Amino acid sequence: MVQTRSDLKRKAMDLQCSPEFVRDERPAKEQFEKERAFERKYGSGFIMRHPQYHQLMRGITQLITNGAEEWAFDLRDLERSYQITRMVALGWTLEYLIPDISVLPEYQIHRLITRADGFCAQMDWAKLRSLLPPTAASHFGDLMGELLIHLAIHERFFERPFWYLDGKRGPDDPNEDPEFGTKLQYLFERFYKTNPRYGILWKMQTQRLANSGICHRAQDIEFGQYNAERHESVLAGFADDLLISEPFCWLLRDSYPKISPQAEKRRDELVNVLRKGLETMIKCETWTNGQPVLRGIAELGGVRSADKPETKSLHPYTWRPRRELYDGQRILFVPRPGLVYVDSLDCYGFLPQLSVAEVCEAEVIPAYIPKDDEEESDTSEDDEKYGKQDVGDEEWREKNA
Repeated sequence: MVQTRSDLKRKAMDLQCSPEFVRDERPAKEQFEKERAFERKYGSGFIMRHPQYHQLMRGITQLITNGAEEWAFDLRDLERSYQITRMVALGWTLEYLIPDISVLPEYQIHRLITRADGFCAQMDWAKLRSLLPPTAASHFGDLMGELLIHLAIHERFFERPFWYLDGKRGPDDPNEDPEFGTKLQYLFERFYKTNPRYGILWKMQTQRLANSGICHRAQDIEFGQYNAERHESVLAGFADDLLISEPFCWLLRDSYPKISPQAEKRRDELVNVLRKGLETMIKCETWTNGQPVLRGIAELGGVRSADKPETKSLHPYTWRPRRELYDGQRILFVPRPGLVYVDSLDCYGFLPQLSVAEVCEAEVIPAYIPKDDEEESDTSEDDEKYGKQDVGDEEWREKNA
């Protein structure tokens, strides 16, 4: 039976070791000398006499076969690319969306909260607002808009990875098959059911072949360039659809005439956000691959804790002097979901295995429970630590020398 999205989300709840970073670093001089001494003592053929030498060579062969040389990556590069998408999305929402959704009719607020199910606690706005940190409550409009952009990118690109392939019967076929991407996705699911490891490898190599360029040593880059043009061609239409879609359109700060410099600028900047998301999707599909899953409230365990810091962090709008007060509190909103690839093929180990690749952590907003002594205790602590650093305070200097 083909794994459902629920099955994949359950896997995403368990953080496994991510593939090791690929670094191009020269060994330290001491390490180099140590290796030279070891070689002089045991000979250069020592490794060949190791009982697991054949496993090492299998791993190296697998690396080459899987295209490691042309598609070598570092998970930090994927995280950086995803973070760039987040930053341009943040800039757009702050510029063009309303900050406070309290100005909207009740039914529109309800629709927004319902649309964010899985990433937003399902309760009426009055109750939700009372539980949110003050800054998050007053900026819930741009927070919600940012989440909806990420969900739209994920649903349009990540969950439909073959959407851009035209499905033509031959070079002279003028017609495209709009269902080809869906059919190819179903074929992948059957491959994945038969053998998850080889199914993932097939998907990764398909994406690499369809997106090859000069840097990938492709003998013919025409197909890769053709698909790159197809990527770009859909972005403006995608932006238009998102701008008029409900409930997203209710968050727009201004209603510009359809043909106006302001509307064109807003649209062009949204296209750039979507472009960054698409570029990240192509990198993920060709570099690490697997089954993409967004980590929402359930996947993050439902409560804020200090455990597994790799999976989640506090959103900047949650700032308070004693941030530990969020520990154990219910997660109310995930404006920036975490992205993981379940059953990712770790091609960079000696024996490639399926694992969970953590592309980017989630940023969460837990319930805010005010503490009467928070400001007072924090201030007194600061006074004790910093307030006595005035020139001439020898007692403080001696105490903290």
